[in-house]
Amino acid sequence: MRFTFPSLIIIMSTVTVSFLSCTQDDRSKNATNKTTESYYGSVIETSGAIDANRIREKLRMESPVSVKMEGTVVATCRKKGCWMDVASGKDTVFVKFLDYDFFVPTEGVEGYHTVVEGVAFYDTTTVAALRHFAEDAGKSEEEILAITEPEYRLQFTATGVMMEEAK
Repeated sequence: MRFTFPSLIIIMSTVTVSFLSCTQDDRSKNATNKTTESYYGSVIETSGAIDANRIREKLRMESPVSVKMEGTVVATCRKKGCWMDVASGKDTVFVKFLDYDFFVPTEGVEGYHTVVEGVAFYDTTTVAALRHFAEDAGKSEEEILAITEPEYRLQFTATGVMMEEAK
């Protein structure tokens, strides 16, 4: 079968339009389903996490407790990303990462939604450690030297972290 030049142009145009319309549909589907989730450490299942505001209730029954907790990132270590603070009602939960096996971004994630999986517990942080963390957070020398007493506070050792930009 022989095609004339005008009929070849029509056939090629039809194939091209069909191809482009399929490609366009796929791109628009991906754009609407695009996720902003980032994982650090172990990739974790985020369903079933309890709100950081309720973590203290859980610790009243047992401590330490293995749990998934969700909340809002308040700050991260500016030097390495080796810790973060997650909002928890009137204060924060101090989150470190198991064996320093992974790190989170050092900036730009404040306000992000996070889910962390690991162990929650209360512990005392020494003055030296508090000063070190204050230095990591970019506090002034005056603020660092004002730390003179250890602090008993809620802490969390995470095996995995998910962060996503707040919508």
